[in-house]
Amino acid sequence: MTIKTIYIARHGYRSNWLPKGPYPPPPTGVNSDVPLAEHGVKQAKELAHYIMSIENQPEMIFSSPFYRCLETSQPISDLLEVPIQVERGIGEWYKPDREVIPEPASFAVLNNFFPGKLNMDWQPTVIPSKNGETEEDIFNRCREFWPKFVAKLESQYPNIETILLVTHAATKIALGMNLLGFDNCRDPIDGDGTILRSGSCSLDKYELIVSDDATEELQHIPFWSKRWRLTMNGNTEFLSKGEEMHWDFQYGFEAGSDADIKARQALAEKEALDTPDSNAASLSDGSRPVADSDAYEHVYFSVDIPADNAKTKSEIEPNATMQYSGLETEAPLIKVGNKLYEGQWQKLVGTEMVLPDAAVVNKKAKEKEDEQETENEDTDEIQEQEPLEDSNSRSEKIYRITDRLVMENVHPM
Repeated sequence: MTIKTIYIARHGYRSNWLPKGPYPPPPTGVNSDVPLAEHGVKQAKELAHYIMSIENQPEMIFSSPFYRCLETSQPISDLLEVPIQVERGIGEWYKPDREVIPEPASFAVLNNFFPGKLNMDWQPTVIPSKNGETEEDIFNRCREFWPKFVAKLESQYPNIETILLVTHAATKIALGMNLLGFDNCRDPIDGDGTILRSGSCSLDKYELIVSDDATEELQHIPFWSKRWRLTMNGNTEFLSKGEEMHWDFQYGFEAGSDADIKARQALAEKEALDTPDSNAASLSDGSRPVADSDAYEHVYFSVDIPADNAKTKSEIEPNATMQYSGLETEAPLIKVGNKLYEGQWQKLVGTEMVLPDAAVVNKKAKEKEDEQETENEDTDEIQEQEPLEDSNSRSEKIYRITDRLVMENVHPM
């Protein structure tokens, strides 16, 4: 047999990504080897239950030796009842100019934290450079890793066809771009500009392209002669908060590093200042803190995307990025993927929704509230409702949503 399905997951939400400390020290004593936040532990459990729900489940789990990846792997290991193989070849990417290039803890140390979960028989396929790696180096490390890893795996476990790798954002991308046959980490993977998504605890799936007459000969085909199809890109549909902390090589910082976190915070603060009436994303959960309050603001509305013709149904791709400008205006601009739309607010037709765990903000700017009170009720975009009596999680308000945003005037970018 041969490996036919490869899942690649990124670790969950790290403790040092939280907006405020104190932050726990690395359990292993290794520089930057931080544990997951409580939210990341929850994500790992959500990932594990999702994997249990799919038909083609991994038969083996391989994890980076860093603590956050093993923490992410543990609930999957528990539910699948399979051990975790510690693989240094899929470890974190550290740049050469870093003050300290972390060396992962030994198997003995890690086994103390995850007793009975780790398989001590698996030996590392590739060991990353102790001097750090450039972007080209991490790509080449993964290129060296794949044929050696698959050959060893198929030799030692000839009946295994489906595996899961739990790793880090940069490594996840470099592994995937190699499987897809690219020669760098940055190229879009299709003509629409799609890139590999790498939010925390996101999941990719690669399936071997097999012709009918080649099934019995797969094990004799050289690894780089095989072709893989991406059938799941950065999937986060199973996470309660969706995609968070996406990273790619365009950021210019190591994923999750202090520089990365500071850059995200600075961007969020700038967006909050530039667009005070929009829901600028924050570092922690995709919401923006309300001024002088610990509550959070969220905007919810229905979006209608026009089809190219009356006979086709238009849908938003799950991996498409969405940006907006001017939600407080009558005709906001919305960018979905590589297309730009002009929106028009209309009344929502159908069942109204009450969201007990979310606050929303009025589409109109706050300074126009007095003027709105004298206008016709049909111009009120979101009507406030009284909080439910049993809502005790956070001091959030509950609203009834009555609007939808209809897209018009599609412009190619």
